[in-house]
Amino acid sequence: MNRTLVWFRRDLRLSDHAPLERAARRGQVIPVFVLDPALLHHPETGVARVAFMLGCLGALDRELRQRGGRLIVRRGDPLEILPQLVHSSQAEGIYAYSDCERIYGRARDARLNRILASAGIKIRWFDPVGSVPEFVSYPRYRQLWFEQMADPLIPTPIQVAVPEEISSEPIPSLAELGLTPDEKRIPAGSTAAARQTLNLFLRHKAQRYYWQLSYPSAEVTTGLSPYLKFGVISVRECVQTVQQAVQGEPDERKRRSAKQLISRLRWGSGFTQRFRYLPQLELSSLYSVFDQQGWNFDPELYRAWQEGRTGFPIVDAAARCLLTTGGYRSLNFRVRAIYASFLSNLLGMDWRYGALHFMRHLIDGDCPIDHYQWAMQAGVTHCVDKPWTRIYRIERKAQVL
Repeated sequence: MNRTLVWFRRDLRLSDHAPLERAARRGQVIPVFVLDPALLHHPETGVARVAFMLGCLGALDRELRQRGGRLIVRRGDPLEILPQLVHSSQAEGIYAYSDCERIYGRARDARLNRILASAGIKIRWFDPVGSVPEFVSYPRYRQLWFEQMADPLIPTPIQVAVPEEISSEPIPSLAELGLTPDEKRIPAGSTAAARQTLNLFLRHKAQRYYWQLSYPSAEVTTGLSPYLKFGVISVRECVQTVQQAVQGEPDERKRRSAKQLISRLRWGSGFTQRFRYLPQLELSSLYSVFDQQGWNFDPELYRAWQEGRTGFPIVDAAARCLLTTGGYRSLNFRVRAIYASFLSNLLGMDWRYGALHFMRHLIDGDCPIDHYQWAMQAGVTHCVDKPWTRIYRIERKAQVL
């Protein structure tokens, strides 16, 4: 019987999953997730985000077991583990979604291609939903994105047959990974939880979303961002769920909110698409002259910004919210923008210090979205339709430093 190794990364789901569905149709599947120390201990790793990911892995394993399978977990370097696992399991090759979030990951995957080729092992990379394998203008990308969103969802395999003789390591705890919990509340990590989150939004917040999305104090965020970051639910499923929910809806408020949410989902996919062809955005400004000229840096002001001691109430509230909640529900995009703009535009500090702090605490931290938005708020990259930098007027009440 044919055997295919499916390498899960930021696609922790069974539904609308092309590599898994194709492998399950071919025969036996070896669903594997590799806990890569280089990413687990990356400078921008958020402990709460890792905790959420571990919960998602547990849910993925349970969902596979419901279909007769299980998740194979390994810890170590994928460049060593994957060829060894293909050889020991007698698999015919590897299926995986490509991932352009990190330069490290792209370099690792390129090295893996060479190692596998030298060993005569095949690997097939699938394009993630919402990504296109060509450099196109944004209007063209927008058209292709909507075409992808209209495609039928890829069927979830009824059965996933995993060879019994292949062992798995247990899903580790944070402590076993050498990480210390930071006491943030972690949302339930599963596709069922993601779907429930979306349905609750459509039921209770859809009437207000369009009008209150930019209000700093409004609680109208969907809460989907951590699930989208790890691919627990696909963007396409979210889009189609929203479209179906408002089909024939007489309430214009809900229809406009649905359109706005779909626009936000497209915008998020667009950041990933940019990183696919501009990987340097992870580490540097698109306009390199800004990095060459340097930035101001004041350690005390930076700590005050991190800890919520600037004396500007909305900035300090954002700081405390990020530290205590991880921001995925309570720190909407407008508050994040105000908080970021304050550091870069008013304090004159390098946006990368801000991105580092965000990524260490955001449960939904996604490098393409986070870094590009930071650079855009700092005015050191371009925006498709806004060739200018927005600087917020922030009221100050008292000196707190």
